[in-house]
Amino acid sequence: ARGKPANHIPTSNVCEDCHTPTSWTNVRFDHSSVTGGCSTCHNGSSATGKPNGHFQTNRQCDECHTTTRWSGVRYSHSSGNFPTGHSSSIGCRDCHIGNSETSAWRNPAYAPDCAGCHAQDFKQGPHKKYEQPQTAYYRVDELRDCTGSCHVYTDASMTQIKKSRTGEHRASKKDW
Repeated sequence: ARGKPANHIPTSNVCEDCHTPTSWTNVRFDHSSVTGGCSTCHNGSSATGKPNGHFQTNRQCDECHTTTRWSGVRYSHSSGNFPTGHSSSIGCRDCHIGNSETSAWRNPAYAPDCAGCHAQDFKQGPHKKYEQPQTAYYRVDELRDCTGSCHVYTDASMTQIKKSRTGEHRASKKDW
C-alpha cells in the first residue's frame, strides 16, 4: 500500500477513521479529536482555507464557526469598545462596514459616543431644549452620548425643567 501522500493532513489517525474502502476520496472527519489551530490544516493547500472575500481576520476558524454548522457565524465581543446593549440587536455588518475585523467609526469626530455611529440618524425635531422665548433644539454635538435631551426646560435660562423624558433611546430599539 502507498500510505499517506506527502501533502496529507497531519494526523496520527488510522486511515479508516476518515476513509472507507468503497469511496476513498469521500472523506468524513471527526474534528473532536483535533489538537492545534484550524489553520494548521485549513490553509488552502492541506484542506480548504478561507475563501476569497472572507472577512479579514487572523482569528482561528473555530472562534466564529463550528465544525457541525459552518454557516451561521457566532461571535461574542470581549472588547471594551463594543457598545453596551448592542450584542444581540445588531448584525456584524451594522458596524463592520468594510470587510475587516477592525470597525471604523461612521462619524469619527463623535467617537466613542453614540453619535460615533448614529449622527446621521439624529432628528432634531423631537429634541427640544426649551420653547420660550423661541423654540430651541439640541444639536447632535450636544447629544453625542445620548444625554441631555431628556430635559425640556421652561425657557432659555435652562434652569427649570418643564418635562423629563427617560428611556427614549435604547440600543435594543435600534433608534437614536
